[in-house]
Amino acid sequence: MVEPLEAHRRAQDAFAHVLSGVSDDQLDASTPCTEWRVRDLVAHVIDGNRRTATGAASHSPRDEDTAGFVALHAESAAAADAAFAAPDGLTRTYEFPLGAVPGSRMIGMRTTDVLTHAWDLARATGQPTDALDGELATELLAASRDRIPAEFRGPGKPFDDEQPCEPDASASDRLAAFLGRRQS
Repeated sequence: MVEPLEAHRRAQDAFAHVLSGVSDDQLDASTPCTEWRVRDLVAHVIDGNRRTATGAASHSPRDEDTAGFVALHAESAAAADAAFAAPDGLTRTYEFPLGAVPGSRMIGMRTTDVLTHAWDLARATGQPTDALDGELATELLAASRDRIPAEFRGPGKPFDDEQPCEPDASASDRLAAFLGRRQS
């Protein structure tokens, strides 16, 4: 099993890798998160990292070019990592839109969110989804199956219904499908 801090870093690295393959002309493309364009999805990940680091809501500019988003993501990922790596980083309470969350749970939620949004970003920009961290995706899928109850799924809830996915699909594709992403 991947240690939580290492898992978080690997998810951030996967997101950074996909983000580095985004061109400026793709920033307004639609994403599997139908309410967001690519720039909104990237800003969401940056905002989540900043909220983790500071405990306060953040709203990143959405008018950045790709290079600007790459820099903002690197800064925010390092700040979130520092928050989790602090002596109390996994024991303190983090404020989250759904309520207060202990650090030991928050890191798993952020890791899953970031890796899943790396999948969304890859899908939106024509990059391969099967190149994402398969070992990490496998672990996050198992954890997600344990912690996402049916009452968290559906319209107006954090997750859509689980979507069909081939059993031999990549681990990141299976994770995305479990979290409600359509594969086609």
